[in-house]
Amino acid sequence: MDDEVERLKSLLSRMAEVDVSSDVYNDHLRTVLLRELDRLKANEDLRNRVRSLQEQVERMGSRDPDFDMKRFLDEGWE
Repeated sequence: MDDEVERLKSLLSRMAEVDVSSDVYNDHLRTVLLRELDRLKANEDLRNRVRSLQEQVERMGSRDPDFDMKRFLDEGWE
């Protein structure tokens, strides 16, 4: 491991009184890494969903520059 990781492990060991060589630490580290991977995967999934929606909007064509959203919504309430 590089020096920074070793420094962080040492700091964690002192501050949290955690034995960084124990199975409990390894289980905790595994859990943290899996959560981070899940978070990154969720972000990627979101990016793909947004990209799909953006492509659908592009296929609808360009916006009408004269469209008045307020008037449109107001008419919907009448």
